[in-house]
Amino acid sequence: MIRYLQLALIPCFLAVHVVGDSNEVTVPAVRVVRLQVDYRNASVSDLQKIHKWNAIMRNSVLASLKFINKHWLICGGSPSDTPTSSNADCGKAQVTGEIVGDRHYRINVTLIAERDPVKNAKVGATSTVYAVAHIGLKGGIFQYTNALKTLGKPEPKLAFDEAFFCYRGATLVDTDKCRLCTPGTMYDEVDEKCVPCPRGEFQDEHGRTTCKTCPDSTTTVGTGTQKKEQCVHVCPSGYFYDTSSKMCETCGLRGYQPKSGQDRCIPCPDGTVPIYQNSTTIGHCLDKCRAGMQRSSDGSTCEPCPIGSFKSADDMVCMMCPTGRTTLSKASKALSACHIKICFPGTILDHSTFKCEPCDFGTYMDEYDGRICKTCPVSTTTYQQGANTAKMCEWTNQCKASTHNCHWLAACIDLPDENHKKMYSCKCKPGFVGNGFHCVDACEGFCLNGGSCLKTGRGETKCLCASGFAGKRCQATE
Repeated sequence: MIRYLQLALIPCFLAVHVVGDSNEVTVPAVRVVRLQVDYRNASVSDLQKIHKWNAIMRNSVLASLKFINKHWLICGGSPSDTPTSSNADCGKAQVTGEIVGDRHYRINVTLIAERDPVKNAKVGATSTVYAVAHIGLKGGIFQYTNALKTLGKPEPKLAFDEAFFCYRGATLVDTDKCRLCTPGTMYDEVDEKCVPCPRGEFQDEHGRTTCKTCPDSTTTVGTGTQKKEQCVHVCPSGYFYDTSSKMCETCGLRGYQPKSGQDRCIPCPDGTVPIYQNSTTIGHCLDKCRAGMQRSSDGSTCEPCPIGSFKSADDMVCMMCPTGRTTLSKASKALSACHIKICFPGTILDHSTFKCEPCDFGTYMDEYDGRICKTCPVSTTTYQQGANTAKMCEWTNQCKASTHNCHWLAACIDLPDENHKKMYSCKCKPGFVGNGFHCVDACEGFCLNGGSCLKTGRGETKCLCASGFAGKRCQATE
């Protein structure tokens, strides 16, 4: 077999159109034939005297082949060749000569050939490459030029051999077919097989010998990537690329990851858990804590599960209770501990009845699942039970807090609260009269019969009566 001819083939394939979803593409293999023509009565010593004999001999043989090819289409080509290209008219055939003996000369012709049956260019007849070459031999085609005539008459029978080859980027199957490397793979010339594109590269075409590199700052989730769109951002160490969310996610309880651009995390050894959400080394995997306990955020100690969660000996971290349920205390060890109903803000759990009771006056609870009501700040209180925010704590001195309803011409007088009700009084300022919630000038309508009203420095009223009138308010006649 002519195995050495594989190196002479053109290492490329045209783009292949694939119909349907299949990634498997098979194309005909390249047929290579070798002809040997022996001249056993050649003047070998004279050949060595001819200037540029090898070039002359090669051109003469090519002329003979081209003559045959005009009538019988025996020469094939690469997938990119047209019927009029130099390869299709035998122009790329390899021709060598060798001295076998004192008067024995041999011409070797290697060419890419059409598959049998080959067609006659003039009529509708068909034949084989071997038959056409053999007929040409008998017809003197290998004595077609003067240069070939110097070799004498060739042997009446030529040697014929054939083999099938694939261009790089494909593998030979079924003797004479080539299976192209599918998208996501490339042809490994060392191992002579198709291999997946490595991480960070992709290939979206068939029959390629290399893969394409992802854009800067991107990589692939794994090997064998087929599309540029599958190149994703490089996740930092401690993270992995989640194909579902299409985002970088922390390793969390999945383990640790010391490398960037990975699509999974490395699990911690049995009996250990990662201490960080984005653990990067196996050193971040520490022993599990006992039931009801979990690792602190810095991993240095075991701390009890908070209220509303639990952890068995097999769990890695504390698990939250089902919605609407909580635990009675910290460090719960099983789901069964989540039997307490969560109290809403404004209420707390009564440990004796396991019921939610409202916070008393002067206290509040602004969280879910509260256990002790919070006391209002000094000099403040709540005026209703079940307060659910600190904003409901009001000043007990309404006068100082300006939360009273006294008139602006009245003074506010603070009184002790009674039965959790606001207590204060209002008194009109000197020179003004009213109930404190409404005050008017004391002179307004005070003096009668045209008298003039005057006020003392203490706000007391006095009337200057008109002539003929007297009295405190000028109400009497003289």
